[in-house]
Amino acid sequence: MQQPDDIAARRLGILIEQYVEARKKRYGYVSTEQAYRAIRQVLKPVIPDRELDDMVASLAVKNGLAVVFDRQTKASADDVAPRPSP
Repeated sequence: MQQPDDIAARRLGILIEQYVEARKKRYGYVSTEQAYRAIRQVLKPVIPDRELDDMVASLAVKNGLAVVFDRQTKASADDVAPRPSP
């Protein structure tokens, strides 16, 4: 019998595969921000956001797509120094 974690991981894998396939048919790239939003609407995986980005990027590259790492995590956004005002 499969464990619930195994089933959740397989569902996530299938969802990522479907997302990348859909992007491959219409576009030549995958945006981590768009992937994050689309996947999180359907499934709430218990993995860190960065790991989700890496899974999407890995599969996209295997399918010959470019990856745009455009999603800012809360921690990385806090690390950015504010721009001086003119």
